[in-house]
Amino acid sequence: MISRFLEGRSKSIVFLICLLFTILIGIADYLTGTEISFSIFYIAPIAVTAWYGTQRIGISMSVAAALIWLIAERTLGRQYSNVAIPYWNMLVKLSTFLIIAYLLSNLRHRLRKEEELADTDPLTGAFNCRAFYELVEKEIQRSRRYNHPFTIAYIDLDNFKMVNDRYGHTVGDDLLQKIVLIIKANKRETDIAARLGGDEFAIMFLETGLHDSANGVRKIVSCLLDKMRQTELPVTFSVGVVTYEVAPNEVNQALKLADDLMYSVKKKGKNAIAHTVWKGDGTCLDNENISIQ
Repeated sequence: MISRFLEGRSKSIVFLICLLFTILIGIADYLTGTEISFSIFYIAPIAVTAWYGTQRIGISMSVAAALIWLIAERTLGRQYSNVAIPYWNMLVKLSTFLIIAYLLSNLRHRLRKEEELADTDPLTGAFNCRAFYELVEKEIQRSRRYNHPFTIAYIDLDNFKMVNDRYGHTVGDDLLQKIVLIIKANKRETDIAARLGGDEFAIMFLETGLHDSANGVRKIVSCLLDKMRQTELPVTFSVGVVTYEVAPNEVNQALKLADDLMYSVKKKGKNAIAHTVWKGDGTCLDNENISIQ
């Protein structure tokens, strides 16, 4: 619960919360006198800022914690054989704090990178199939909770095998990368693009009904076709689009409806968009076929 709270806060808010906590530790350190050590408690806010913030914020908190410890130490009036000893002790504690902040920040950074790699298609940088299924599942749950529609577009490249056979897989891979770049550049920031495998892609339009999703798909496909004309590659796009006004029962059903609709476009001649609305009673209505030239 605390983790979820911190994840949802800005880094500056996390820093301020931890700074306040560090000040309270310093006050407790002063009130308990010289016999009880509080050094280890300073590590907690440093660890939190390094984990939920950035390395720079972790370093800043380390410096703040060392200074607060020094202030508490000097205020207590403890006597040392040399006036420089408390400052030396502060530097030692600061070094320890900095090492902890550095290690935790690096660990967090590596874990985030691994999470990104686990969710990302290595060729195109889009979400992979596994990640997309998880995101669709979350959207289904949200659709049930708030009664909001969402839309899934299933995109298949026509004649992609011909490109690989005629020009080689390097050209084919480059084409797939360009397609994802175009999709990302023309979708909304909240929409989710994924490569489901081979030459098949999907876009999920969050909280989006028939009209807005239709416009969004048209725009993306038009931009893709413009790029194909520029490259003079014989590639077009068959697209199945399903708007869910009522949440489907499961992810597989959601993807299968869009996939089946895409294949119906393939059978009717390719290079078109088929759009339908799922009403939740086992029927699809408002089927619209749009040819793209």
